[in-house]
Amino acid sequence: AAFCLVCEGESESAFFTLCASNQTDMKRVLLVTSSYAPVTIADMHRVRHLAWELPGLGWDAEILVPGTEFQRPDCFEPESKPLFNPAVECHEVTPRDFKLFSLLNVRSIGWRALRPMADRGAELLRRKRFDLIYISTANFNLFCLGRWWSREFNIPYVLDYHDPWVRDQVDYSTTPNPLKRWLSAKLSGVMERYALHGAAGVVSVSPVYLDELRERYGNLRCLQADRSAFIPFAAREADFQLTGQSVESVNGKAEIIYVGAGGSIMAKSFSTICAAIAEVRRIAPELVDRVKIRLLGTYAFWKEGEAKPLQEIAAGFGLADIVEEIPPRITYLKALEYVQRSNGLLLLGVNDKGYVPSKLFTYALSGKPLLACFQAGSPSAQLFQQMPGIGRLLTFGQSGASLTADAVTDVREFLLEVGSGRQFDRKALIEPHLSSAMAKTHVELFERICKA
Repeated sequence: AAFCLVCEGESESAFFTLCASNQTDMKRVLLVTSSYAPVTIADMHRVRHLAWELPGLGWDAEILVPGTEFQRPDCFEPESKPLFNPAVECHEVTPRDFKLFSLLNVRSIGWRALRPMADRGAELLRRKRFDLIYISTANFNLFCLGRWWSREFNIPYVLDYHDPWVRDQVDYSTTPNPLKRWLSAKLSGVMERYALHGAAGVVSVSPVYLDELRERYGNLRCLQADRSAFIPFAAREADFQLTGQSVESVNGKAEIIYVGAGGSIMAKSFSTICAAIAEVRRIAPELVDRVKIRLLGTYAFWKEGEAKPLQEIAAGFGLADIVEEIPPRITYLKALEYVQRSNGLLLLGVNDKGYVPSKLFTYALSGKPLLACFQAGSPSAQLFQQMPGIGRLLTFGQSGASLTADAVTDVREFLLEVGSGRQFDRKALIEPHLSSAMAKTHVELFERICKA
């Protein structure tokens, strides 16, 4: 009935009012994350989508999050308000223990917010009824909150892995401090075991991460097939309706956009793409000369005069004239503007066999020609192979780029699509990966756990 009201032209507020009137019949979930409005980073999109979708699926939701004082100022996006469901109550916590963390030079939200989140969560769980706790973040220390709360209030909790918490082989690190790296590695194994042994279920954006957890911990209750799920990051159609077309032009050339992390972790994938483009330029230079490739937001902490690693890779392949790297972070809505205005999109993979990019299905939904490069055999590569209409795929191995005739052909066809301004309607193809379908899969898991 609620969906009928919306379809007949009633306001969204009427829908949420109806949902509120039926809350006594709804299950309730506390969504715990490390960033939320007005901060727009990859960590918060899962919870943001669920906040829109769960009320229509019989689940009332509230959100618990570290407040704005914990967040990086460059991640604030005041104009992002329409991205977030105003009907879902959000509880923000404020920092404490300033002197201690300042003395230890600890900036991680996962550590600084741990005690305030534990206390505020306990207060909420004591005061309100919740059937489930869902913790979705890459600040993994917050996973331990689930076990603390579950022991006190006997409420099941589910953990959502965006990345691996424990890595057997570390190819890159979030800190240059060797003592912090060593301590983090030691603590992460202990804390992960603690969090998982009390969990009722696990969700992961990659099936590889689930397999690694099973190899490390055996078939814990939370890792059994009926209590775990591979659910990639979804795309939400309404996001594209919130953007304008205000980004600058590129001198009349067809524009190919990449938005996301750069540096050494993307070197193999971007080198593979550059090698193929350079070969196309040798064969059909007119296809390459009419495009401009812009790599945006590749390093948030970049300072003027510092290196631009991806641009240097392009120069090594003789592509300096068509590739421009602009490292400073851009906001989510501005990134969507670039996506909509572009003639084509790139997706780069990292040297991680489990990696699935958060923007994959958002890029696919845009309808733009799409060229991706992922590690061979990875879940991301398999998704492209299972859904050929989603875009064109190049792969790299452990040793790096391996240029093949097929790769050159795919890049040539991609450049033809870009040059002709071609658009693709992929909605039906990626329907299982839209936010509504993603939420239904979550609800199915939540229901199984609550009935057990």
